[in-house]
Amino acid sequence: MVEKEIDSLCSQYGLKPTSLSDLMLKANSPDPSREYGFNEEENSLYLPLYEELNAFNSLSETGSDFLAYIQLVLDPDKASSEYLADFFNNPLGLKIRKAWGTRGFILRPETREPEEPATSLSEVSALNDAAEDASFSGESGYSEIISPLAANEITFAGKASVENMCTETGESTSVFSGAAVPLLPEISSLPDVDLDSLTHSKLYLPDLQVQLEVLKIKDLTKELISQLSVFECRLSTYPKSITHIRKKLELIREAVKLANDSDYILELIRRGESKKLEFKSTLRMNLITEKPDWNIEHAVLKTIIAYLNTDGGILLVGVSNSGEVMGIKNDGFPNEDKFLLHFKQLIKQHIGLNYAPMIEYALVPVSGKKVLEIDCRKSDKAVFLNPDKDDEEFYIRIGPSSERLTGSKLIEYVNRQYNGKPD
Repeated sequence: MVEKEIDSLCSQYGLKPTSLSDLMLKANSPDPSREYGFNEEENSLYLPLYEELNAFNSLSETGSDFLAYIQLVLDPDKASSEYLADFFNNPLGLKIRKAWGTRGFILRPETREPEEPATSLSEVSALNDAAEDASFSGESGYSEIISPLAANEITFAGKASVENMCTETGESTSVFSGAAVPLLPEISSLPDVDLDSLTHSKLYLPDLQVQLEVLKIKDLTKELISQLSVFECRLSTYPKSITHIRKKLELIREAVKLANDSDYILELIRRGESKKLEFKSTLRMNLITEKPDWNIEHAVLKTIIAYLNTDGGILLVGVSNSGEVMGIKNDGFPNEDKFLLHFKQLIKQHIGLNYAPMIEYALVPVSGKKVLEIDCRKSDKAVFLNPDKDDEEFYIRIGPSSERLTGSKLIEYVNRQYNGKPD
């Protein structure tokens, strides 16, 4: 599932999948004799072996939990450690980290029995001093389940370098050779790690220039939030230039909303069609005949009717069934206003303007094109589609499709859903 989501992301943004092995210069394991376990090196990512912990790009931030991390020294021409740390802490990055465990790349140890006291990370250093077998073996021995902490440093020169530089031992190796040092509460030892598979698994990453630009925008966002907080506090006691300031804030709000809407649509597309989400390539144009076609308009309208009669949902016009963003240009309208006017007329003529408050729609910029987002709420009355004056059609959503109900099935559904009160 995560692999498919990453592939979809890369396709939509025109990017190729990458992996940590393509970005790394070397990987280091923690040395318990050091205060923070590692030598601080430029452009280092501190990647946690537990999804409960955050990734960092600063050694000091790992604190007493340093034994639960591996240090990945990144190629400065390919990746920013600050960007990657942020990435692995965001929802998609967390999904990838969780998938490492699901796929067996990180095998968590069994938890302690409840009656056994757990040792906190802050006590690990003292335990290491007291236990001779808690030291590293010093060998670069790796098995099929690889412990990145069994070897103090591995240098990467490409995808095949892990196999070339690591000696297989033929047995599963604990993260600490011979050690059973408790890490987190109820955890009796550190996990085993298949470093080769982990570092070669796919992840989404823009090029370095985009990474750095994203970080700049995040800094600006934090600065803006800070300034808005100060402004909010001062506003009631120093309300000068209110109109001017309000207009400026509205412009900022609109810009942020557009950016959020665009990302939201891309996220919907990544999810794929479902009971509450459907894609249509065009509003009226038959892409085969290259002519306007009532059947295309009817397909859009029946989906809207089905949403109103079931649990609501979102229809994206300008997106193909496969998730390709096509935009609305194929519909052949001279401008966006004419497109929206035509859509409004379809609602008025075939559904009724009395249901317009339940049908919110807007053109959203996505990947350089415009997509019509139609968000429908559930109606408290049965809604019918009127293809012409003498005909009525009733649709509901069943799974990812819109199904027509007639006869006894229609009566039964209306009685059950609306207490026998069609419009």
